[in-house]
This record gives sequence, structure tokens and C-alpha cells, in this order.
Amino acid sequence: MTHYSKGSEKPPMKGDVLRLYSMRFCPFAQRTQLVLSAKGIPHECININLKTSQNGKVPVIEHPNGKVIYESAICCDYLEELFPEKEPKLYPKDDPFKKYKQRLLVETVGSALITAFYKSAMGQEGGEEAVKKHLVEFENYLKQNHTCIGGDEPGMGDYLMWPWFERLDVKKPETLCSYPATQAWCTAMKELPAVKDCTHQKENYEAFWERYRAGDADAQLLGIDKEKPQRFAI
Repeated sequence: MTHYSKGSEKPPMKGDVLRLYSMRFCPFAQRTQLVLSAKGIPHECININLKTSQNGKVPVIEHPNGKVIYESAICCDYLEELFPEKEPKLYPKDDPFKKYKQRLLVETVGSALITAFYKSAMGQEGGEEAVKKHLVEFENYLKQNHTCIGGDEPGMGDYLMWPWFERLDVKKPETLCSYPATQAWCTAMKELPAVKDCTHQKENYEAFWERYRAGDADAQLLGIDKEKPQRFAI
């Protein structure tokens, strides 16, 4: 994993390996990192400074031939289709309706929760109430669908939703105490190898928020004690 911001030359691609442009603390980028890790897809990760990114967004997947894919959920679905031989399968193989239910949850309850999480994190009026409202919806869904979003095993919906619950668990862990199915889901998610591979220490999350809100362009480098960051922006 390499870290870049403004001023560097673009690093050469490494053979036929996919490249992921990311930012260490971005939950949208973490979605794609989780899928890459869960499926064991070879790739290199280039972390950049979002404020100097061309469109201010990550993740971006780049092929060695220059083809580019962006938007987090689309990137994740693309990886599932691009590597059909890689296990585990993150959507039900022969059940379009179950796949639809996962995607619908992410697009409705998930999108509403994401907006509410950011309002709450920024201290905006109504933020905490909105989080609780949509947590009830998520809780009810889990109660009807076993342990995970897609059933008994983690799938695409779980990885697409997880980054915001990870941050909620860091900032306000007491919030989840009123939602036993959600709390059990979070406990199970934390044990997944992909989640362990893509998480950060609590103190780094907290320090990142403070520095990033203050406009510190290098806030994403928190916790990298022995790496000297190089500079590059797409």
C-alpha cells in the first residue's frame, strides 16, 4: 500500500494487476477494499489525498490497459462479475430475488443511514434521531433475514453496509445497544478476515476526524509511523 498526494509522478502499473485508488479512512473506498480482500483478488492500493483528486472521489479501479471503473457499489459489483471463479460468491448464485433484496436494502435503508451517520458525526440537528430511525429499519430487516443481510453467510450487502457501522461503533458504540440483531451482526462482522484486514485502530479514526475537519491534507497518513509518504494526485 502506497500513499500519494499532490506533486508526484504517476507510478507505473504493476504487470496485469488491478490498481485501487483509495483513501485510508474513506468508507466508500473501504467497501471495495473489503470485497477485494474477501475474494482474495490480487491488486495494488494507491492512497491519495481526496482534496487533490480530480473529482474528489474514491474508490477508482484501474486496469493495466487504462480502463477505469468508479462509484463504490458499482466497483464492488464489477469485481464480483469480473472474477466469477473467486470464492466466496457475494450474491446468491441462482436466486435473483435475494440479490435484489440485498441491493434494495443498500439503496434505501443503507443510503438513508449513510446520510444520517454524516449528519450525526458533524453534529447537525436531527442527525442522531435519523440514525435511530433507520437503525430500526435495519434491525427489522436483520430479524427477518437471519444472521447476515443475505441470509446465514456474509455477502455483498454486508460488505457494502459495514464501513458506516464500523465508524458508528467507534464514535457512539452505546447507540447499538438498543438493537440486538444489529449488535449481533456487528460482532459477527468484526470476526471476518476481510473486516480485520481493512479496519483501523479506534484512536486513528478519532484523530483523523479531528484533523480532517481542520483541513489537514495529510490526515489520512495517521498511524503510518515508518512509511515516508510519496506525493501524487490523480
